[in-house]
Amino acid sequence: MSIETRNIVLLQRAIGAIATFVSEGNVRFNSQGIFFKETDPSQIVLVDFFLAKGFFQKFAVEPAFVGLDIPELNRILQRGQANDLLRMDLQDSELILEFEGDLARKFHLPLIDVMKDEPAVPTPKFDAIVQVNARVLKEALKDAALFGNSVVLKVKDGSFAVESKGHAGILRSVASQTSVVSVKSMAETVGKFNLTFLQNVIKEAENEKRVTLELKTDAPMKVSFSIGETPIQFYLAHMIL
Repeated sequence: MSIETRNIVLLQRAIGAIATFVSEGNVRFNSQGIFFKETDPSQIVLVDFFLAKGFFQKFAVEPAFVGLDIPELNRILQRGQANDLLRMDLQDSELILEFEGDLARKFHLPLIDVMKDEPAVPTPKFDAIVQVNARVLKEALKDAALFGNSVVLKVKDGSFAVESKGHAGILRSVASQTSVVSVKSMAETVGKFNLTFLQNVIKEAENEKRVTLELKTDAPMKVSFSIGETPIQFYLAHMIL
């Protein structure tokens, strides 16, 4: 296997977002690119990530399915500099990551046995799609955090509402169709979600780009956005209302 890329910053952000939730998982390499699907230990968040071969300047691989310690991989990647060339190779029982720049460095990351299959991606027929400016959504969730540890998201009559409540008070924010919010719905939807998990899911979303929320009552929510040109998707389990 021989992989090269200069898109280090984008790769750092993507793996950093995944490492927030996932401690270990199986990574699939094939002629199309790199695939990763895994849930966090609490089974609240499922990550679905695909890095197409076009992301790389060189991509020559034999099909492989290997287990990696994701936080360790993230720590190594974070040592890369923006102008470095990153080379990756699988040899024997390790992933080799080599940075070539002002300083040449080579890291050997041992492969691990992850004794579980790739998780199945939920396939509900969503009833509502909300596209919202990431900065606006982040601010709404910060407001919600003043009063609770969970947040209720509602879509009704073409509007998108964010609600939270606790012993200190109640918040209700409502956004209708504007330049920063787009709402498409076939039915009214309502879902309750862990607020901290949702904030961590979208933390790498670029503020002036859109986050897409796909919702169905009593079903996981699909959250997707792009890091640069690379899409990343999360499925966030719902809570009992």
